[in-house]
Order: sequence, then structure tokens, then C-alpha cells
Amino acid sequence: MGYQDLGEHTGTLVSLVGLFAGVSAFLLWRLLTRMEKKLDELHRLCCDCRQELGERFIGRFEHEIEHQDLWQAVNHHAHDVRGRVVR
Repeated sequence: MGYQDLGEHTGTLVSLVGLFAGVSAFLLWRLLTRMEKKLDELHRLCCDCRQELGERFIGRFEHEIEHQDLWQAVNHHAHDVRGRVVR
């Protein structure tokens, strides 16, 4: 009697395991799809930011021309005996 009852429920058990596997696969696919969209959005935002950097910041050559006197004072100065800066 016990073996016959188990045989009757095996089909139902296999169907439930198959249904669970299908639902799990669907949820995993959905999770990976959403993660892919978020990574694409992050990549797009990073690339947009990198392209805007050239417009938002002043170039090195322009900076050096504007602050040439400052660079001269910082890089080409001397100190007297008491440690004070002498140009």
C-alpha cells in the first residue's frame, strides 16, 4: 500500500518541482535583465560625465598662462637666513 501511494504522488511532486524550477528561472532572468539595464545606465552616465569634463574644466595650457606668475613665485624663489621667502 505504501509504495502504491508514493507512486501516485510522484507525478505531482515532479510537476511541482518543475513549476518551482520554471518560476525560479523566470525570476533569475528578470533579476539579470534589470541588473543589465542598471549597468547600461551607469555606463552611459559615466561616459557622459567623461565627455563633459573637457567643457567643465579649464585646460592645462590655459591654466599655466593665467597663473604663470604664481608658478614662477612657487617654483623659483629663495629663502633668506631667517627663512623668509625672497624672490
